[in-house]
Amino acid sequence: MLCGYRGDTATGRLLADRAAEALVLHRMLGGATARTWEEQSAQSLLTDLVGGAVPARHLLPRARAAGLPVNRRTFVPLVVRGRDAAQLDRVLRLLGLPGIAAELGDTATAVLLSLARDQDADVLTGHFAARLRAEPGAGPAVVAAAGARTGFDDVPAGLREARHVADAVTDSAAALDLPPVVRLRDVHLRGLIRLLRDDPQVQSFAERELDGLLRDPSEDLLSVLRTYLATGRNKSRTAQLHHVSRPALYRRLEAIQTRLGVDLDDFEQAASVHIALLAHDAQQR
Repeated sequence: MLCGYRGDTATGRLLADRAAEALVLHRMLGGATARTWEEQSAQSLLTDLVGGAVPARHLLPRARAAGLPVNRRTFVPLVVRGRDAAQLDRVLRLLGLPGIAAELGDTATAVLLSLARDQDADVLTGHFAARLRAEPGAGPAVVAAAGARTGFDDVPAGLREARHVADAVTDSAAALDLPPVVRLRDVHLRGLIRLLRDDPQVQSFAERELDGLLRDPSEDLLSVLRTYLATGRNKSRTAQLHHVSRPALYRRLEAIQTRLGVDLDDFEQAASVHIALLAHDAQQR
């Protein structure tokens, strides 16, 4: 039967048949990639929460409809890079954690955990991150978290903070010794540079400092420089991460210094180049 239809039976049956045919066709066209209603609901809800255009309290009915507990809860906003929404959903189910996950685009996936007030949010978030890192993926999983929120109105700011943290560390995740759960206090200078990346003076500074490499771009040299500075100018670690010998690395570093006209053994010059490279990477993202 059709809910709310008050016409004659024959017309109602015809409409019902056409609706059934449309649903079957939709499923056939979508195939294995067709998203369930729950997935679409989570996607829409998290996208609106991150966007902030709609007050969070107005989204409470949709949160309940998506299966997210909202009464007297502690909310933990997360943004993950390196694992997809299906993997995140699977880990949530394995650990028995109430929450929803949805892809935001740009390889970022948002997760919103909803925990009982008497549960330890930091411990459970750590368990989630550890289990997620064990999931297979093309690269390291970056799990960025904002501080726990006890009010649903604070969730949008938390999701934006978690995304900011994830963006700040993603470029050098392989070279950095990251904790299982990365927070705002862990991004230090990277976080500040990312906030300032659109400032024209910062852009001019980055272009001026890196001009020798940007004029005749060599992604290999930029990558080596990025890793070398991210590891605290550790030559052994840089050579290991780039799978080259120490002599080959020395040649690359010498080429970088010649092009930039700097001495990377000088702390102030190396710091200046490092800040410029962080600004350049943030602008490119």
